[in-house]
Amino acid sequence: MTRARENIRFSHARGFTLIELVVALSMVVIIAASLSSTLWLAYHATQRTEAAVNPSRQAAIMMDYLAPDFQNALQAGSVSTTLIGNFEGTQAQDDRGHEADDVIFFSTAESPEHAYANGEVKQIEITVEHLTGTNDYALVRRVTRNLTAQIQAAPDEEIICRGVSSFTLEYFDGSNWDTTWDSTQEDKTIPAAVQVKVELQDPSASPTAIPVTRERIIPLLCSTAAVDPAVNTGVTMP
Repeated sequence: MTRARENIRFSHARGFTLIELVVALSMVVIIAASLSSTLWLAYHATQRTEAAVNPSRQAAIMMDYLAPDFQNALQAGSVSTTLIGNFEGTQAQDDRGHEADDVIFFSTAESPEHAYANGEVKQIEITVEHLTGTNDYALVRRVTRNLTAQIQAAPDEEIICRGVSSFTLEYFDGSNWDTTWDSTQEDKTIPAAVQVKVELQDPSASPTAIPVTRERIIPLLCSTAAVDPAVNTGVTMP
């Protein structure tokens, strides 16, 4: 009687058959493939979103970075110093034929410090540069802090942003927007405002991709151009 009970118990405790294992493994494979496909789609959707958002984010950061430089620009006579040179904004193109304007001016904006000769007034140049060995173009900020040195060292160079498709500057005299500015021809004044326009595009993107475009008008706080009749044609002599 005891042996018969043991045989019944063992018959109910048998393992999985080969067919059951195959079915179970097949279900696991199907579920894993479905999860893998979902993760792959989510990963590439994230990449596409990052690629779309990144130029806009870079453009916003670039504008915030440039604003203090222009807002703190100086013109001759605005402070008692002989260190302030000309404000020179020129139109230019890069080797692709794209707009790549250049501007040199003097400002009290922040810049990297040195062990010595950290003058309050700096010469700043904003320009577009082709990065060697790549097909990428960057907006570059060059700063000279020691303006009294007999032998000028190379300026500090910072890359503000990459993937620059075009960079355009316009200068407001109080009535009109000009594509260039030379303070020696503008009664030694700096413009009342600068309009910055940039187009950014990932160099690895398709040539047919539309660049991200951003514009900002930045007032120059020390400028007297808007009230100078020699500069602003809209001002009449009293």
